[in-house]
Amino acid sequence: MGLKRLSQVLKEFSLEDALRLEKFDRQYRALENLYNSLRDEGLFLKLVLVNALLSYQLPTKGEIYWENFARFFAKNPSTGGFEEFLKRHNNRFLNSKLRRLQEVLRVVERLTVEELKSFCQNPTLLLDYLSENLRQEKSAKTLVFAVKMFIYACRIATGGKLVAPFEIEIPLDVRLRKIAPSLEFWRNLSREVNIPPLHLDTLVWVTMGADKRFLENLPSELKEKVVKLKEVLKELTR
Repeated sequence: MGLKRLSQVLKEFSLEDALRLEKFDRQYRALENLYNSLRDEGLFLKLVLVNALLSYQLPTKGEIYWENFARFFAKNPSTGGFEEFLKRHNNRFLNSKLRRLQEVLRVVERLTVEELKSFCQNPTLLLDYLSENLRQEKSAKTLVFAVKMFIYACRIATGGKLVAPFEIEIPLDVRLRKIAPSLEFWRNLSREVNIPPLHLDTLVWVTMGADKRFLENLPSELKEKVVKLKEVLKELTR
């Protein structure tokens, strides 16, 4: 009954609602602040991509982590700063992450601005590129999360409306597994509510963490939907 109720409530959201809510995501706001500091599209897109590919087993909440990232690289505008950043802000399993960092930098640094822009226009190509060069499945949580954050960055840098394709899976993390553990469930739910998985992820993820202060900043009609969704998610994750 709970999962059916989840579907019913999500159907009240349009894709436009999801895209609007994303702009209130603290992670999105952090990226906006970083871009406004850098004003370098190529560097900005690379920084976001590298950081997203290292965003696992975090020592803090995701929102705080991305705010730390934005502040750090606004003062240290280079991909060369990642080793120090990891030591300060992402130091769980540090040796493993430092090895991962070298592999990620090898894959990301060689991308041209033109290639990055082409990935903005077609995020599926980015997923293909990452999967092939990092030798991970296209459904891997870290890869699809990296595509999600890259889409955020593209929207910020270009000012355009960029919508993820339905073919890219949701980042199936611990919170989502509490609701339903299979990718197939989320894939089907995405089709049912007509919102691509990466944008569905934002609806669920942002809503689960929405506190009173966050809700007060939302437009009233969007706030009503988010509050209702939050109640359903709370029931499902008890």
